[in-house]
Formats: sequence, C-alpha cells, structure tokens
Amino acid sequence: MTDDTMANTKPPGTYTVISTNDGSKQVEIHIELMRLAILQAEMATPNDNAFNTGIIIVNGMTPISEGRSRESNMNKHAAEIALIKAHSHSQNARLLAGSTMYTTMEPCSSKKVSKVPCTSLIIDAGITTVVIGVKEPESFVNCRGVDTLCAAGIHVIHLQLLQEECLKTNIHLLT
Repeated sequence: MTDDTMANTKPPGTYTVISTNDGSKQVEIHIELMRLAILQAEMATPNDNAFNTGIIIVNGMTPISEGRSRESNMNKHAAEIALIKAHSHSQNARLLAGSTMYTTMEPCSSKKVSKVPCTSLIIDAGITTVVIGVKEPESFVNCRGVDTLCAAGIHVIHLQLLQEECLKTNIHLLT
C-alpha cells in the first residue's frame, strides 16, 4: 500500500447497541433526538409496501435537516430527502460534514431498493455518526446498512431501547 492509499483509508467505524437508559447525558440526548425522528416517521404517508422512516440530522445540537418517507411529492427515502433539504441551504450543507443522523430505520444499502442507496448518500455527505432505532427486518429486505456504514468509518449506534416506538408506525407491515 502506498502512502497515498493509506491516507485515504479510514479505520472502520464502530457499532454500539444501547438497550437501556443508563441516565447519562449522551443517552438522554440520543433519546430526545430519536423521538424527533419518530415524530417525522409518524407524519409519513402510510404505505403497504414500505416502512415509514423519520430522520433528524444535527451537528452538535444544531439542527441541520429533517425528512420522512414519501415527503411531499418526492418519491424518495427519508435520508435522501433530509440530505436534499440540507444541501438546499448552503449554511446547513457546510454543517453536514461531521454531523450525526438520527433515523428510525437502518439506512438502505442496495440499488434494488433505491437508485442510490441511502448509505452511499450518507457516506458522501461526510456524516460521521448514524443513530438507528431499528435494524431493517430481514423479512422485508436483506439490508447491510450498518455493515456498509461501519466499513466506511462511520460510527453506528443502535438505540435499541426505542425500537418499539420506532416500529409503531410500521406495525401493519410486521404482522
């Protein structure tokens, strides 16, 4: 490996599962921001063939963007919508690098699901941490979002303690 190749290689990201509220300030912040993402998912137009997903993107505690599945006339995933909205405001676009995305559902990783997988958009945006509420159920699609993000050096936190809340808007797809 040359020095140039080594300079462009990121160390792998981490995957952390938070299953209980330990009372720490960081976990409380994760819960608060994921609940804002859940509100976005609750506003998504229901669909019998796709999950309702909500997204909040922050840099520190500064909100950058939000999005939800099937928002307005855009037939796009929630992550794509939130990133489009952030890029439409130059100030927010500059804040994307190093930001954290809160998403109720694991981001898609396949072109079979979306023309450009949400994981690719997240990586390209320079987001460094993704907090998910639920891993994509295997019965729906074989998603490798967590693995793809970690391989790209992104830290993934699975906020498993809010999994039931994140799934509420999608229960019709799971029964």
